[in-house]
Amino acid sequence: MDDAATKVPAKPKYLPVDRSQTRLLPLDYDCLIPADHPARGIWKLLEGIDLTAFDCDVRSFQGQAGRPRVSPHLLASVWIYGYRIGVSSARALERMMSWEPGLRWLCADQEVNYHTLSDFRVKDKRQHDTLLAKVLTALQKAGLVDLKLVTQDGTKIRTRGGKQSMRRRGTIERELQAARDYIDETDRHATENEALDERHRAAQARAARERQERLEACLKELEAREQRTPAKKRDQIRISTSETEAPKMKHPDGSYAPSRNVQFSTDAKAGVIVAVSVTTDANDSKQAEPALAEIEKNCGRKPGCLLADNGYASRGNVEALAQSQVEFIAPWKDEKSRQAGATAANRVDSAFAASVFVWDAGQKLFVCPAGKQMQYVKQGKYHGQTCQIYAAAAEDCGGCAHAAQCCGKKRGPRQVRRRLESEAMQIYLERMGDPKTQELYKRRSQVAETPHMRIKENWKWRRFSVRGLANSAKEAIWVALAYNVQVWTRLCWTGKAATAA
Repeated sequence: MDDAATKVPAKPKYLPVDRSQTRLLPLDYDCLIPADHPARGIWKLLEGIDLTAFDCDVRSFQGQAGRPRVSPHLLASVWIYGYRIGVSSARALERMMSWEPGLRWLCADQEVNYHTLSDFRVKDKRQHDTLLAKVLTALQKAGLVDLKLVTQDGTKIRTRGGKQSMRRRGTIERELQAARDYIDETDRHATENEALDERHRAAQARAARERQERLEACLKELEAREQRTPAKKRDQIRISTSETEAPKMKHPDGSYAPSRNVQFSTDAKAGVIVAVSVTTDANDSKQAEPALAEIEKNCGRKPGCLLADNGYASRGNVEALAQSQVEFIAPWKDEKSRQAGATAANRVDSAFAASVFVWDAGQKLFVCPAGKQMQYVKQGKYHGQTCQIYAAAAEDCGGCAHAAQCCGKKRGPRQVRRRLESEAMQIYLERMGDPKTQELYKRRSQVAETPHMRIKENWKWRRFSVRGLANSAKEAIWVALAYNVQVWTRLCWTGKAATAA
């Protein structure tokens, strides 16, 4: 037999893998990320800002005994970078520091635990306000903010408590009683079982007390809301057991959930957020004046013009901004839309709404849809506004075929109110009718909604990572800071880096 036929095939040779070996490798942190990496831009901007406001609770000083603490520049940079890459969890950031290049470069592989990060995020709000103001000062010096035109817009962000946490009075009362019974039972077992671990017993007692306090706060908030709600609708009121003050709000997708209204004031020159606030109001009608105060506090001066959607258009806002000498641009709803609620409540047909009645400026009277004249009766107040009241003659309404549709549930001849607008309101209405103003208003969506798109769609920040209204306001500032630093790195720092290269 041929030797070649009986020869055993040779085995393939593979590269060995020895995981037991130890290697010492040189590490150049500066080579972890490219020259135009966002982490470099964040550090470049923050290192030039004085953050001594965060040193009020420092107890370890140079030349004295004590463990050094993590610098506020590093903690602020980590949080801004975290929101910039869509990570809002302190634990997640701690885990990522061992492998994520930007975080490794920022921290130089130093260990920053999640507890330190979490505590820093919810420090005193005055410190957060100071940081935002100083960043805005730097952006003003860079020419990114001029406050000639500022847009105002709000977006709804869900709370930590989901819609499944919403409870009615009966459920809250039952859960509160169960919590009290559990505390009594825990205390009794602790007395009987001395061998129970002291720390475990203390943790159980603390958790039970915290739950009882939350439920008691829920019941108190529920009672306050019941006072503001008609009796027939009180049984439908729901309160979140984990986010007591957060009301249920409707979102663009049609869903309802416990949420907060985050207000952003955005400068039109480069799209920088110049003010941010968080409120529990579902609508925006009362947010113009607080926004104006925040802008002045952060930037040192008022804007020249405030541009907003029709949710902010109210007589109160018009008067307040006129008094502050700030031009206000927001589309005014037509009278038919504003009177729709009153028309329906009075059972008046929409074809005979007050907006259909024609004002005759020459004779100074109204003409009804049937062609009858309505004479001046008296002057009075309606919702705080001075009005002139005009009424039709009794015989005109009595013999009219449309009386039931026109007069509705009210007896007697039909009346129409004519508001006496203030000087500020007349100037505002004239301004909104100007084609130049209408052309300027077209810029609103581009400027005001870009931050919302970037933050909610790109960064996926649709839910608060912290609980409570106060902490939510602090987190919103971090999000605004991350957005503003991104604008600076895109328009100022990145361009300089590319030129230098």
